[in-house]
Amino acid sequence: MTVKYIRGDLFTHSAPTGKSIVLAHACNTGGSWGGGIAAVFARKYPKANRQYSEYCHKNSHLLGTSLLLKADDYDKSKAYIACLFTSDFNQSPEQIVKYTDQSLQELAKQLKSLPIETQNGNQVVNMPKINSGIFGVPWENTEAVLDKLDSLDFNVYVID
Repeated sequence: MTVKYIRGDLFTHSAPTGKSIVLAHACNTGGSWGGGIAAVFARKYPKANRQYSEYCHKNSHLLGTSLLLKADDYDKSKAYIACLFTSDFNQSPEQIVKYTDQSLQELAKQLKSLPIETQNGNQVVNMPKINSGIFGVPWENTEAVLDKLDSLDFNVYVID
């Protein structure tokens, strides 16, 4: 397991030949990609945004789970969008971290059968500093969860 920091735009990450990529972000369970990085996902991927919203409205008990969607431009980008259900805006930072751990473990299971890019023998998940924006979790708390996951590597995109 490795956490690698990359300065730049998450949405410029490209798939190696024959592989797909995962662009992950922390999501609420209410079906709204309305703020922060989620709003960028909504603008870039309106079809995926609708699928996410419909999924949230048809399902309950989503905290600690993940939803994997194909990006609107999947045929070109080979990008999957991983929605990590970490908050419904009623959790403490500690609870959000717990749900982050659970949702990433579920995501790892979902990715096992897919041809996702790898590094160091592990599948790679690309993400911003999840939970640290609107959900208000100190990044170090989420980073600790990433550090202990053996089955995934992470590229964390940061913008100056």
